[in-house]
Amino acid sequence: MRLVNINRKKTVRKNFKKKNRRSAEVGKTVQNKVVEERMTAQETAAELQETAPAADLVKADSTRVFHYFRQISAIPHGSHHTKAISDYLAAFAQERGLTYVQDEANNVIIAKEASEGCESAQPIALQGHIDMVLASEPDKEIDLLQEPITIVEDGDWLRADGTTLGADNGIAVAIMLAILEDETAAHPYLECIFTSDEEVGLIGASAIDLSGLKSRRLLNLDSEDEGVFCAGCAGGAEVVCRMPLRWKNRRGKILHVKVSGLRGGHSGSEIHIGSANANVLLARMLYGLYEEYPMRLIRIGGGDADNAIPTNAAASVLFPHAADAEKVEALFRGLAEEMEQEYKVTDPGMTWKAEWEEADGVKAASKRNTGNLLGYLMSVPNGVTHMSPVIRDMPQTSLNMGILRTDKEGVKLEFMVRSGVNSQASYLCDRLLCLTKGFGGEAVVRSSYPAWEYRQDSPFRDLCVSTYKELTGKEPGVEVIHAGLECGILAGKVEGLDCISAGPDLENVHTVKERMKISSVEAVWTFVRRLLEAASEEEQPKEMASEEEQPEETVPAEDLD
Repeated sequence: MRLVNINRKKTVRKNFKKKNRRSAEVGKTVQNKVVEERMTAQETAAELQETAPAADLVKADSTRVFHYFRQISAIPHGSHHTKAISDYLAAFAQERGLTYVQDEANNVIIAKEASEGCESAQPIALQGHIDMVLASEPDKEIDLLQEPITIVEDGDWLRADGTTLGADNGIAVAIMLAILEDETAAHPYLECIFTSDEEVGLIGASAIDLSGLKSRRLLNLDSEDEGVFCAGCAGGAEVVCRMPLRWKNRRGKILHVKVSGLRGGHSGSEIHIGSANANVLLARMLYGLYEEYPMRLIRIGGGDADNAIPTNAAASVLFPHAADAEKVEALFRGLAEEMEQEYKVTDPGMTWKAEWEEADGVKAASKRNTGNLLGYLMSVPNGVTHMSPVIRDMPQTSLNMGILRTDKEGVKLEFMVRSGVNSQASYLCDRLLCLTKGFGGEAVVRSSYPAWEYRQDSPFRDLCVSTYKELTGKEPGVEVIHAGLECGILAGKVEGLDCISAGPDLENVHTVKERMKISSVEAVWTFVRRLLEAASEEEQPKEMASEEEQPEETVPAEDLD
């Protein structure tokens, strides 16, 4: 096994309850892989029944994984908008007579009895999240809260047409659904955990009730490198900062400034590469212009998610009618060339544009407000702040200015802070709060989660490693990552939960260049089925089995009211 860095009162055990009612309509509209055909939740359930009847000998293969991935892609499921896909999962369980729970946070847990002959094996859980980062190309006309993803097959890869693909983490959902419908594979008692809103602070994992979970082994399917298992990750926090601005109608000429074509990437696993952050570059440009030709801010914005490095950003600023446009443009070009030269290796596609527009009256901030905001944007840190002293080339602490927005109150910034050391994450959050307050703004830590620490002794990790090696003849890597995974939160809810994370090859997640390798998905599917088979051969420890067989506590009749 090689350890690598790839820069992520007495309680009574509850039983999962089978719900007898049908789900309501699956939120928004659901579409099949042709995309044009609309279906209600009842029609979706019927389609599932028709294509994969709940019979004794249903055998699922990798084609079923892609079938479910396409169905998931047809259901809009961005973070904070997961009700439709949650209902879809509940309908799936109902059609197959599987026990399940669905909570108010849209988390779903579907349980399946052990296959014949495997009843004495230790239960096992599979887990992934149902939300995705929504991002689209600047000129792409699409409402991802209402419209489906269009999947494009490109050789051995799947990508989306001008948007994020949602393989992070839709492929985990697809694999679990295919496993649940497979009646031929050997497996222990199986619990599939579908969590919501992972991409916006692991909200679902924090809210989920796992008091009824029987499994003490969990395979998370949210990794992005086939053949490398993740066994630890950084903790994180979302910090929201607000800088107030006062608006007043003014006249002059507007300069629209835009930067685009940046590489972007995941703010955890790719933050160490050093690629440009569009929000940071735009702030540099505006500050450079302001120092020579003080202007007034009209609007500024960039980025789609706090955990994605922004690829484009734009602003509009107001100059007096008397401003020398040629001199402003010359300064703009000089500043743009400087930044293009700085990032010619990581971001060769960087493009700057500036266009003038006359304005008879437009709401703009004062010069003083504008200067204060730009000074603040130039002062807040971004990127890697500390490298790990233990693991070579591993970022230990970082932050990403992922979202920049203008509203009637002023400007809002959203940061994702990550660290493998919880005290250092707290320090960086405090630093942001102090800086924001010092410039006259307000800041709050919206959500946070702890780091998932590497376990020296992990029987389940050993089983995953040996299974992979037996299946492929190759020694897998085991990594600790700078990105965030839900394993740390889930392990904190279930005493003794032994976690490991795996997944197929994904590239450029959280960006419009996201893609997923088809053959890698097939390999991971084969591995998961073989792992479940291997897990079926390991019986429960006697003390665990006897605990499971204990009857639920009862109340003597004389104590009843």
